[in-house]
Amino acid sequence: MSDFVDRTAELDANDDSHESDDELNGDARNDNQTSRRRDARENDEEGSVEDSSEEEEDDDEEEIAKVREGFIVDDDEEDEDISDGERERRRRRRRKRRRKEISEDAEDGLSRHHRSDEELDEEDLDLVMENTGINVRREERSSKRQRRIEEGLTDIFSDEEKEEEELQQAGQRRTVMDEFEGFIEEDEFSDEEPQQYPLADAGKPSRPGRGPAAIPGVDEEQLGEIFEIFGDGEEYAWALEAEEIEATEEYDEDKPLTELKDVFEPSELADRLLTDEDNAIRAKDEPERFQIMRKAFTTYELSEEEYVLEENWLVSEVVSSKSKWLTDHPQLDGALRRAIRKVLEFIVKDQLEVPFIWQHRRDYILHEREGDGAAAASDEFSAEPLLHQDDLWLILQLDVKFHSIVEKKHGVERLLKTLDVKDVVLDDFLIHAETLQDYQDCWDYIQFRYSARIKDVAVTQSNGHHEVEDGETNGEYGAIHTSVKRPNSRYTAFDRIRSGYVYNLVQAFGITADQFGVNFAEDQKLHFTEDPSDFPLDLADKYTQTERETLEHPLYQDSEAAFSAAKGMFAEEIFHDLQTRNFLRKKLIRALIRVNIYATDKGKKAIDETHPFYHFKYVRNLELKDVLDDPETFLEILQAESQGLVDIRFKLFKFEAFFNKVLQNFLSDNVSDIATAWNNERKSVLRMAMDKLVLLMCREIREDLRTQCQIAVAMKCRTALLERLDQAPYRPVGFELGTTPRVLSISNGMGEPGKDATVSVFLDDQGRVLETMKLGDVRDETFRANLIEIVKRRRPDVIGIAGFTVASNRLRKEILDVIAGENLVVSSDDDGGGKEEPIPLVWVNDEVARLYQNSPRATEEFAELAPLARYCIALARYMQSPLLEYAAMGSGIVSIQFHRLQMLLPQDLLRQMIDSAFIDMVNLVGVDINEAIKVPYFANLLQYVSGLGPRKASGMLKSIATSANGYLNDRYELVTKQIAGKNIFMNCASFLRIPWEEQDAATAAYRNSEMTEILDSTRIHPEDYELARKMAADALELDEEDLVDLDNQGGVVAQLMDDDPDKLNELILEEYAEELLKNFNQRKRATLEMIKMELQRHYEERRKTFSMLTEEQVFVMLTGETPETLAQGMVVPVNIRKVADRYLVARLACGIDGNVTAMEMTSRTDMPYPSALFYYGQTVRALVKHVNYGTFQAELSLVEEAVEEALKHPVLPYGKKERERDKWDEYEEDRDRALFAENREKEQRATRVIKHRLFKPFSAKQAEEYLAPLQRGDLVIRPSSKGSDHIAITWKVAEGVYQHLAVLELEKENDYSIGKALRVADSKYSDLDELIFMHVQAMVRKVDEMMSSEKFQKGTKEDVERWLTTYTEANPRRSNYAFCLDAKNPGYFCLCFKAGLNSKVVTWPVKVIPNGYQLLNAIYPDVQQLCNGFKMQYAAKMQRKR
Repeated sequence: MSDFVDRTAELDANDDSHESDDELNGDARNDNQTSRRRDARENDEEGSVEDSSEEEEDDDEEEIAKVREGFIVDDDEEDEDISDGERERRRRRRRKRRRKEISEDAEDGLSRHHRSDEELDEEDLDLVMENTGINVRREERSSKRQRRIEEGLTDIFSDEEKEEEELQQAGQRRTVMDEFEGFIEEDEFSDEEPQQYPLADAGKPSRPGRGPAAIPGVDEEQLGEIFEIFGDGEEYAWALEAEEIEATEEYDEDKPLTELKDVFEPSELADRLLTDEDNAIRAKDEPERFQIMRKAFTTYELSEEEYVLEENWLVSEVVSSKSKWLTDHPQLDGALRRAIRKVLEFIVKDQLEVPFIWQHRRDYILHEREGDGAAAASDEFSAEPLLHQDDLWLILQLDVKFHSIVEKKHGVERLLKTLDVKDVVLDDFLIHAETLQDYQDCWDYIQFRYSARIKDVAVTQSNGHHEVEDGETNGEYGAIHTSVKRPNSRYTAFDRIRSGYVYNLVQAFGITADQFGVNFAEDQKLHFTEDPSDFPLDLADKYTQTERETLEHPLYQDSEAAFSAAKGMFAEEIFHDLQTRNFLRKKLIRALIRVNIYATDKGKKAIDETHPFYHFKYVRNLELKDVLDDPETFLEILQAESQGLVDIRFKLFKFEAFFNKVLQNFLSDNVSDIATAWNNERKSVLRMAMDKLVLLMCREIREDLRTQCQIAVAMKCRTALLERLDQAPYRPVGFELGTTPRVLSISNGMGEPGKDATVSVFLDDQGRVLETMKLGDVRDETFRANLIEIVKRRRPDVIGIAGFTVASNRLRKEILDVIAGENLVVSSDDDGGGKEEPIPLVWVNDEVARLYQNSPRATEEFAELAPLARYCIALARYMQSPLLEYAAMGSGIVSIQFHRLQMLLPQDLLRQMIDSAFIDMVNLVGVDINEAIKVPYFANLLQYVSGLGPRKASGMLKSIATSANGYLNDRYELVTKQIAGKNIFMNCASFLRIPWEEQDAATAAYRNSEMTEILDSTRIHPEDYELARKMAADALELDEEDLVDLDNQGGVVAQLMDDDPDKLNELILEEYAEELLKNFNQRKRATLEMIKMELQRHYEERRKTFSMLTEEQVFVMLTGETPETLAQGMVVPVNIRKVADRYLVARLACGIDGNVTAMEMTSRTDMPYPSALFYYGQTVRALVKHVNYGTFQAELSLVEEAVEEALKHPVLPYGKKERERDKWDEYEEDRDRALFAENREKEQRATRVIKHRLFKPFSAKQAEEYLAPLQRGDLVIRPSSKGSDHIAITWKVAEGVYQHLAVLELEKENDYSIGKALRVADSKYSDLDELIFMHVQAMVRKVDEMMSSEKFQKGTKEDVERWLTTYTEANPRRSNYAFCLDAKNPGYFCLCFKAGLNSKVVTWPVKVIPNGYQLLNAIYPDVQQLCNGFKMQYAAKMQRKR
């Protein structure tokens, strides 16, 4: 029994770690439990507790032993000699026995209490008695059990201190009621109180037999009633116990611990960068971006020989890319090559990223100019940059590309080693191979030449249980990875020829493919062709005859088939020849290739002159240079090809001349009939081989062009993003560049009066949202008052404004009026004593804000705010730091358009370019590491720091939080606290700044401590700290003794800051640089200049000033129109908003206003005044004469002739570019135009076709059937039965009611064209759209108005007459009237009225006309006036009768 108690005590001790959450979240409850248990223990010692179930409890020692064995046995104490199988069987038996006992306990709650008492120690017995009311008399227990318990307790509770400690542990245990209490009483939580989840402790060992616990403030009688109604929870205790026991059983120290991958889906771990691979990247002391770029390679280490090859290859590639620059600087060719080699060394050997090289190794990529004597005396540093940041990124990419080449090279070498073959041609070629295509040619050559050998080795290795796949090698001996089921199936036929008699025919051609390759590459006959003595088919007949005689199953039965196979074999050998491929690819093909674009049948119809692809529809004979000079066009061509609109065809320029020249090195020089016959066959073979080679080269060139054009467009995206990122925060008046402003941002969204609120948000200079306010309607005085109040109270440095429509410009004018009228100013001094200026009002680029307002990030940050308020927050943040706002977008930044064709780029490439822009700019600005630890918004920048990435950035933040107490005192702690390794520290240290400012005495005291370093607030790298201190000491002219004293006062650099940093200008840095180069072989001239600048101004802002939007950019932001979509010469629909005697005001669809002068209204001379032709709400076509981006206005013309002429010659956003005559097929263009016109005339001749979206070739009946399921007001345009000068329009008036309008066409060019003027009744229109809008839809609106009137009655005319009769019968002295549809006369309503009981029902027809109703020759604009007019006409009629 003592063993049982000891184990229980051990279990209780282990419970402390599991119950720590309860200890933190429920101290009061635990204290109450502890006090209750202490009182119960004191009562037990006095013997005051009686056992009410004494008579029922019989302690059976065997049963106790079973229970003890079943529940308490510790698996760790089992006999170690027991086998694993026996241990597992025993464990299953114990589990089965425990479940059986639990089931029995669930059926008999009382017996469970009995067994539980036998398993509990003294402390828990006290708790059981208190909670269940079962009094257990210890003095009446069996003496044996009593003695064991007392002995165990004596061993455990040997002194008072240990007893108190155990009681505290017991007080932390939760009862069953504690768990239910969490559900009942703690459903709601206060803001300060953390949520406590009862099921969080499900894994803790529980005590069976727990009863109800006392509830403070509830007496026993009330408690009894509670448990009588709700129970004590014991009926579910068996299920909880089962879960707890099963969890305890399944724990095994030998089992591996549960990892994240065991809990989360792999995709979820990958999204959160928590996979094993991600953790390995975090742990490795290598820049994260390097690891990501290099993970595709098995090894990245190069031999010395390979590294030299990479240097030479990479120098050649970079020099080629800078050929234009070298043309202007030929004297710097050698310096450029040395700089490239040095950069490669930094990247490959020193593991340094591009930002570090650009910042701290710039001396190696600059060429110092030789200055004159005056310049040398003034120590002016002037240097020519040999490489720019884009060049450094290019070198990094080329390094990866070269390793791909090396990887392919190793694959070829392993394959050759596995095959164990000696090939002189291949060995010679491998010596000079240097590109990926070269090694791919080698791979293809081996696959073709030794396909049978590869097959044999593959089968042998597969039988030896080696895995094999296509195209790779594996293992120490280079096991071939190729398909075992179909090994080299492409070359099986050639293997048979090579091993048979027919191969003699291949040899009979008199020259081998290798020899031809030499002749071709050297462009002369170094190897001559020999002719056989027989004609080709005669010789073929001999070999086929021999094959039929010697082989049971000959390959070929006739000579023609055999010779054809031999020709194919020889052509294939030439196709795979290494010299032929190499020379054709590198020397000829790129100079001879031409790109031609041909429209498909589908493209000829779809790509008209208004189509964006028209500018390349007839492009011919483009050289590769032309394609690369216009990468956007080639990407569009590829897009059009994917849509089936065009075909891209590559052809060789003057191919026949090229082929005949090559042929001369292949033919025999003999003159005979046999030689002629063989030469003809040789020509056929060479034609076959060249066709395949050209096709192969064209595929390669096509993909190469695609890649280069994609990179070129991606680089333009990078440049566009850099322009956006290269902006300092808006500079407040009187402050230096880089100061964060206080911003008040305002927007009215869509700007609809009475619907959209005008919202303002204020952010302080710490980026905190301090206030949001609705300013009210711009037209009200409350807006003015609220704006003045918030500006005067918050004192912003600038007001930012943006919106979604042109209404924002009107808001801007109102704000400017308030600023001017109320003299709202900002001061260059926070105290108001400086120079005062009107507070600036600035348009803000809202491309980030539009995406942010409804994003999950915005919802998470500001869930309580409306989207427009979040929009304003993003505007203010943008003014405070464009870099931070763009970085915070994460992967969503690809939604911003940096280039109109960026959607055609691979997402990986686009993201790579975007990241490179962020990396350049973030490392220019630096990251305040302690601010990033505190604020996740700033932490978004950390991943772009040199050496880091998203994985290492998150790991660094976590390490600082754990090992550095959430604060980094100096840069060296990155190493001393093992936060970063040597390489990572080297890369990132100088870009992680720790600001150092002396603001008060406390700050000064902290600065003088050993944990601070002033240089940590500069761009100076720790490797140059001593150099910086040396410069500071020399500038102050201090000796060593002075330096020792200064070390105790903050250091020599701090002294220089306090004294005069400009003393550094007196130093001759050139002498420093010469000394460093002489003694340490370090080039530091540019670094010294940087150190001087940083000591004078720490981390000075190097970005450009905040970019103000141009008028054109604001116009595009508010209207969505660009110069390509709205420009002079375009015809657009406009809506008349005002009609005056001398002018018209119209509104375009984009929201801007257009002005029409009297001279531009019409060419008609019979118009007495404008209102006779134009009216409010009318939609007409207008010619754009001019667009004023600043005032959001356009000058328009409505003159019919000008509009028609503009339609004939439309302004195209992507018109035909100016090309040379031989690069545009004008003949094909003219022919297609003529063919299109002819086909259109034929179609119209067969049936009348009108080019309009609503035209249908229907009859009247078909039109009604078509419109039946549609909405009221829908219509179709159809041919008319009245002749070629008419069309008909059928529109749905109501269910089953359709009106057919006859439209007369005037001024027709021919019988099949639409008339230039259209007349319906007395109304005349210029086109169908105008007719539909101004006539049909106007009548639809009037029908809707009538049918929604309270005077309208549904049903037939007869139904309305009966209703009127019933009404007058009920009201004899009253009269009434109502309207209803006239189904017999579509377009009319019936006005039915009954003047009294004895009067008849009278019906007057009401005609629906555009914009009104006609009743008895009188026209009324709306229903109300129609009703009034009816009453007046009826009264007048009655008056006349009298």
